[in-house]
Amino acid sequence: MINLSIQDEMDGSGKVNELRNAVGTSYCDNTKLISVSLDGNTCLIEEKGKRLKQPSWLTWNTFFY
Repeated sequence: MINLSIQDEMDGSGKVNELRNAVGTSYCDNTKLISVSLDGNTCLIEEKGKRLKQPSWLTWNTFFY
C-alpha cells in the first residue's frame, strides 16, 4: 500500500490532515488516535489499553472508510 503522504501529493485527497484533525478521537471498537507522525506515514493508536504504531493508511481505513 502506498504511504498516505505520497497519495496526498498525487491526488490532493488530504487524508493525513483528516487524521491529524481526528487526534484524540475514538472510533469503531474503542480505538483512539493518539498521534500522527510528522511525515504522515505512521500513527500511534490506543486499542484495548495498548499503544500501537501502525501505517497511517490502515488507521485512515479504520477511522473513515
